[in-house]
Amino acid sequence: MSGHPESTQGASFTALRGQLQEAAAAFADGPDALEGILLGMVDDVDRAVREPLEIFPVCHHSPASALAMARRLRQKRPKVVYLELCEDMAPLLTELRNCRLPVAVQAFAGEVDGFPREWAPLSVVAPVTEASAEYQAIAYALDTPGVELVLVDRSSDHVFQWDRRDERTEEDGDAPQEAGAALHGEAVGVEIGDLRPRFAELEEHLLRHGKVRHWSEWWHQYVEVPLGDGTADHDTYRQAVSYTHL
Repeated sequence: MSGHPESTQGASFTALRGQLQEAAAAFADGPDALEGILLGMVDDVDRAVREPLEIFPVCHHSPASALAMARRLRQKRPKVVYLELCEDMAPLLTELRNCRLPVAVQAFAGEVDGFPREWAPLSVVAPVTEASAEYQAIAYALDTPGVELVLVDRSSDHVFQWDRRDERTEEDGDAPQEAGAALHGEAVGVEIGDLRPRFAELEEHLLRHGKVRHWSEWWHQYVEVPLGDGTADHDTYRQAVSYTHL
């Protein structure tokens, strides 16, 4: 979510802007297109710093997440909402006004030209329920005048082009994935550092000490109920959800 700029840091970029202007003039033999490009890059960074993004952690189809999202939107009143969803599904979202939830937004292709036949049919599905934080963000953007909704995930046409199920190296062979490697879907391909404990170990620890049998029981008892009763503030929600979604 992007709110109103809270501070101006343009002065911080004065020196950098000057250096780039001198470099552009020297290499481009005067103030021309190159100068405009380089200075435009500085202006983009300057604008981004003055309008910081707030990243809202979400547990899909979680009533606690939906309530926390609705409360935060009312409090923050952002003018732009960025949502992780295929960008070419944007025209479909206005039709949610005519639907009775739950529904699913789907991109579907019965023909698989250029893809292995065993992948057929190709389908990208985005389930939407009233207890979805994503739906609360969509509803806020559609019902609030002057608010822009921007979908930031790659288009549905490109989802399967990024799929690597057919790329097997001799070293990898057909070895099974490490447990939990695809927990959030194979689309997530960035790993920062090496997290310990891994999810399987963390889950075992939480279930044992929480005296429950399944992850869904632990989540409901220790996250949904405490965060969904209306007493948890935004910082508490972020801390709880961020830690349990590492």
